[in-house]
Amino acid sequence: MRYFNSLLLVLGFFACTSEKNDAEEAELIVLDEIPIQKNKLLIDQAILLGSDSLELLGSELRTVFSKHGFFVSNYNGPKAIHHFSLEGEHLGRIVDVGEAPGQVLRFEEFWVKGDTLILNTGKGDHIDLNFFSIPDHTLIKTIETEASAFSFYPNEDGSFWLYSGLNKAVGDYRLQRVDPDGKILEKRLFNDFSDALIPFTEKSFFRGEGRLLFREPLFPEIYEVLADTLKLAYRVDFGSYSIPDEIWEIEDPFELFERLNKNGFADVYSFYENEKYFIADLVLQRERDYKKELLILDRINRESRKIEITQEHFPEYYSPFALEGDRVLFVAYAPALIQRLDQLNVTEEVREQLKVLEEDSNPVILYGRLEK
Repeated sequence: MRYFNSLLLVLGFFACTSEKNDAEEAELIVLDEIPIQKNKLLIDQAILLGSDSLELLGSELRTVFSKHGFFVSNYNGPKAIHHFSLEGEHLGRIVDVGEAPGQVLRFEEFWVKGDTLILNTGKGDHIDLNFFSIPDHTLIKTIETEASAFSFYPNEDGSFWLYSGLNKAVGDYRLQRVDPDGKILEKRLFNDFSDALIPFTEKSFFRGEGRLLFREPLFPEIYEVLADTLKLAYRVDFGSYSIPDEIWEIEDPFELFERLNKNGFADVYSFYENEKYFIADLVLQRERDYKKELLILDRINRESRKIEITQEHFPEYYSPFALEGDRVLFVAYAPALIQRLDQLNVTEEVREQLKVLEEDSNPVILYGRLEK
């Protein structure tokens, strides 16, 4: 499991601070009080991704959705970022990993802005931002920034937010903004942890409804990024999975992890927001018990529900990556869908589509209907 393995690297914890009035205005989500929806979301559309003989996409993926189609890469050891049309046709590899001209050595995440795909490449004491033309599938330019980071976001004004995690060796501040040339404009969230801490490398920025939302891995708070501050937008009460403050006073990293694993922990792994809905992909783990819950909050009717998910029993809902209107987009591993074909909560049209899948087929994009 990617999340379990990542936690082995975590040796510290810190929460963003907020003013009392922010906390009063924020949406408090008490997970234990939210009813479980027994019927899973009806899947009413499926897009079978075309194949590329040079790389088979696996079960853990990075996926970005835009008007230009779907951009997909393997999570571990990716060889490329693949471009698919909105109908699933494989349009080519927009980014190749390698040392040749026009290639990148590695990348952590990528965003679509206009007609450009932007990705970050770690270079030790800083990151490079690489810009690829979506129509031409070519490298346009590379910007060398003054900061190191694992997650980033391209702002409309050409600047970029960068998040570097808890390791002080990476930077004195965890959140920074750089200008279009990569020069540091501002710094937030002073990092007072030791150099020994190894940070998470998970996604921290998400587009909300007319706003930018930000989270730090393993933290129950989600913030709106404003011009001069971070404003608390949501806070999740994880109940018995909440981490007691005294655990973070343990200095020995191995004892810390042992206590964390025994106590249990949770994380808002990813989330998506539009005018009507807030959707969160929640991870909960205690020792060897690992599960996920899909949180659905109706922002208009003030109703909330959640769906319990495991990779073994409901793989079709395991990896949400976008929210479009009243539907959630998932990317699903073809062999897992084949095994559950008769049990899937799908329309008959979708079931017929999925019958053509083979063990070596590429993943499938699934649309799950949020309306009850």
